[in-house]
This record gives sequence, structure tokens and C-alpha cells, in this order.
Amino acid sequence: MSATVHTFRAADSTSALAAVKAALGPDAILISTRSVQGGLFRRAEIEVTAASGSAMEEPAAPRAQRSSSGEGQGEDRPPAGSERGARAYSQGARSPLERGRPDDDQLASEVKLLRRSVEETRRALATVTSEARGGRDLQIPPAAAEVHAGLIGRGVEPVLAEELVRQAMQLSASLLPSSLTSTVRDLVGERLVPCRAPWLHGGRHVIALIGPTGVGKTTTLAKIAARALLEAKKRVALLTIDTYRIGACDQLARYGEIMGVPVLVARDRTELLRAYERVKDADLVLVDTAGRSLAEDVVRQADLVRALPRVQLHLVVSAATGALELAAIGERYRALQPDRLLFSKLDEAAGPGAVLSVAVRIGRPVSCVTDGQRVPEDLHALTGSELTDLVLPEQPASKRG
Repeated sequence: MSATVHTFRAADSTSALAAVKAALGPDAILISTRSVQGGLFRRAEIEVTAASGSAMEEPAAPRAQRSSSGEGQGEDRPPAGSERGARAYSQGARSPLERGRPDDDQLASEVKLLRRSVEETRRALATVTSEARGGRDLQIPPAAAEVHAGLIGRGVEPVLAEELVRQAMQLSASLLPSSLTSTVRDLVGERLVPCRAPWLHGGRHVIALIGPTGVGKTTTLAKIAARALLEAKKRVALLTIDTYRIGACDQLARYGEIMGVPVLVARDRTELLRAYERVKDADLVLVDTAGRSLAEDVVRQADLVRALPRVQLHLVVSAATGALELAAIGERYRALQPDRLLFSKLDEAAGPGAVLSVAVRIGRPVSCVTDGQRVPEDLHALTGSELTDLVLPEQPASKRG
């Protein structure tokens, strides 16, 4: 029997399918589904093309025979030549309308995409709402909540952000955002104190870079050496006790070859002291160390480096590390009593204010920062105001109250 094909249009897919079922019955077979664009005076619609299921079926006799024969051990297999039956068998217990729906239904894909977009928007809104609610939960004035949100947005540890804002409320002349911001900047400036750049020290100087793995100690060492050579005209020597990383010594040796400075490797205290004596004519001796994660390894390596006379330990931390991780690093290295802090990878930091977490725990001045891989261009000695800008930039004059 030839099939009769009908076309239905409705405002949405649910209404269109309801029209199909009402007109052709529950066994209707969907042939195609598409979206019809609207115009100036007409809304977009869903167009469904369908056919009556009974008109496309073979006579019912084979079905009765199949039921009585028990072929396939009770399995409800489709009769030979029945396209609809084959489709139903392959798709399991899906409804007649579902059996006819194409797998690559454009409408279904659009709905999935819309749901995904809504979910992403919901999560982003929840994050923003949570941050905004943080100020209200602290029970502080709106102006203070605004400054608090600014600190959080810069990556500052929540506990430190609250501490700074509450202190500012007590010390500030007014509770205007501009006044609170200025007071918070002053408080941050007390915790991020700059000092003389390591390549500008007078006389003989020994500096060892310590810190976690992956923070860029070797590259930073090369940058300091290049600055000392080019700007301060110092005689520089490089020592390394980093014999753990594969290729670490070779990397430093290549830097030394390019700059024309000696590079010596030491594996223990005796070799380190001997290497130090061999470079006694150098104005600046820079010592590279391995990044260690275990506390006992960190202490052991620091003890080795401190065998050098008047050595300064500069703790290198990545500004791209989160506040909680930097707080943990500060706790881990605080017992070593580093002499200076050095912030690396500022160019990779989404929340550079996180450096405050390690600064308040170590309590030492900041010698310099790095913000790229170029040697030595991406090494800088920042002023106090520039360090404070990492945590809370100064408000433009147009926004000051």
C-alpha cells in the first residue's frame, strides 16, 4: 500500500508532534524535521514531515505467524521485508515517534547546545554572586565590600583580604571606596617591601636561589648574571648544586658559555667550598639549587648552601601559583629564614595578588621579579608602589571619591 505523506507546522516541536499523532495516529512515522525561519510578521516554526504507519506496513498475517511460531526463542523479530519492523527491532522499545526521529536531528542538537550554554552561564553567575555575597557575609559596608571584592579578584587569600579591609576601616579617614583603597594600599606596602636589586650590591656578594621546582630558578639566575655583567660591570661566577634534574647543569653551562662566565658543579659540601675558592675573584657568585618538595630535603639543601660565607638565600616563588599554595610554600620555607623574596612568572599570573600570602609568612623584602623568558630583559626591580599594584592597583583619578 502506498504511503500518504503529510507536512505539519507548529510553533515548537512538542506541538508539531502532537499534531502528527492526532492526525496520523500513534504509529505515525517521522520522515524529516526542520526549522523554518520566520519573517517580519511571522514567527519561526518547526516543520515535520510524516507518514501514516499503517499505510507503510505489510499485512498483519506474518505478525500473527511470528507470535505463534516462537522463532528466535521468543524474540520479537521483525518480519522479512518490513522496514518499519526492522527499525523497531534495532532501536529497542522506543516509541513510534522516537523511532522515526533522525539521529542527527538539528533541533535536538540546538537544544543540547542551549542547555550547555545556560548551565555555563548559571555557574559563572553563581561564582560572581558568591563573590559579591562575600562582602555581605562579612557584615561590612558596601564600600568596604567593594574593596574586599577587588582584593579577591586580584587573587588575594580571603583571610588576608578580610584582615586588610577590617584594618583599613579602623584606620581610614572615611569609608569612601577611594579612602579605603588608599589605606589598604598602605597596609599592603608594609608587607611588600622592596630592596636593592641583587645585581647592584657593592663588594663581593654570594646569592643562592632556593624554592620549589618549576618556578624558574635557573633562568632567573641567568637573568641576574646578565644584569650584573651588562649594567653593573661585575665579574660573575655561577655555581650549581642541582644534580637532580636531567640537563640542569647543561642548561646553566650554556648560559655561562654565552655570557663568558665560569660555571662549576658541586655535589656536596666539600666540592661546593672548593668551587667557591676557585671563583674568589668574582664580585657576584650566584648559586643554583634544585627544587625540592619534601621538607627534609629542603632543609638539607639549605644547610649545604649556608656553608658558603655570607650567602644570601633568595626564595623564588611563582606568582602564577594560587594563594593557598603560596601560603603552604611560605610555611614550608619559613623555618629556613630566607633573606629575600623573588617573584617569578608574573606574566602568567591571573591573580598576582596571591604573592601576598608568601610575603606575610616569610616577612622579608622583595629583591626583584620576572615576567617572561627573555634574558635579561624580563627581570625587574620594582618600587614599593609597583609591588603594591600587584595586589591592589591604584584607582584612576576619575574614580576617586
